[in-house]
Amino acid sequence: MDHRSGIAALCAALALPLAAGAAQAADDYPSKPITLIIGFAPGGPTDAIGRVLFKKVSQELNTPIIIENKAGAGGNIGTQELMRARPDGYTLMYGTSSVTTAPPLFDRADLDPRKAFVAASCSVNVPLILLTPAKMNVATAEDLYAAVKANPGKYFMGSSGNGSIDHLVGMDIANRLGLNFQHVPYKGNGPALTDLVAGNTSFMYSGSFNSALPFIQNGQVKPLAVTSGKRSQALPQVPTLSESVKALQGFDAGTWQILAAPRGTPEPILKKLDAALQSALKDPEVMKSLRFQGAEPMDKDPAQCQAYIASEYERWSTTIKRLGLKGN
Repeated sequence: MDHRSGIAALCAALALPLAAGAAQAADDYPSKPITLIIGFAPGGPTDAIGRVLFKKVSQELNTPIIIENKAGAGGNIGTQELMRARPDGYTLMYGTSSVTTAPPLFDRADLDPRKAFVAASCSVNVPLILLTPAKMNVATAEDLYAAVKANPGKYFMGSSGNGSIDHLVGMDIANRLGLNFQHVPYKGNGPALTDLVAGNTSFMYSGSFNSALPFIQNGQVKPLAVTSGKRSQALPQVPTLSESVKALQGFDAGTWQILAAPRGTPEPILKKLDAALQSALKDPEVMKSLRFQGAEPMDKDPAQCQAYIASEYERWSTTIKRLGLKGN
């Protein structure tokens, strides 16, 4: 046996127990509680959907799932926590589209989602709703944009904060249509919606269906459009921006949510996690609750999920650079 053949044989011999150990760990998984990081405060849209969904995932895996909210820097704090965790499937993150927007906003190339973690499963997507106060005399999104364009600087757009997805979508649309308005960032969707209802702002793109629906139903705010490529089952009578605004044909944006694991997590564990989450999404009671929050299954396998995250990161990195936006 020559020198290289001997090294190859030794490496193969060493790999066998490692592979066997990984397989054994996957067979036994999960054998203890799982910690699920959510990079946002309790009560927000990601947290609300995550708690409903992972109650069922916990039942599917027959193990407790403990949610830890690690809010800050647009979700970057949560990603940092995940990157420090052991790749054994016992520390996971329920992330949102902010994994593709917060790194470029805060100039954190180290949190590039193509390298920072691995996608275990794609969960749901949620469109934003373009809302105006009921007292505003606009019937369609086209009407609103025409009014804003005709009166530069007169109108006020509320958002859930600088760098939030609703802020980014609003500024992207403004750039496409040549709109000029004043941006009013709030500390969350709730305060922004409250001021919209009071008429203190002119419009907003809300990603929180469960917060907006009561105001829509009692007539205090008017939904003009949703930002997704197809209509929302929660608001089937509301058109998409693509349908209602000629210059925005093909537009599709909003929030989406994924289950992420540390890089190096064994493939059999990732498959178990994906199977449990996809099974939970097929539960009628779970989906009834999630659809009230505007959520629809993404219908992507893990490989498609990872590719989608990469494409969204490229999209929003380019958009953020083009708009000259920075996180604070």
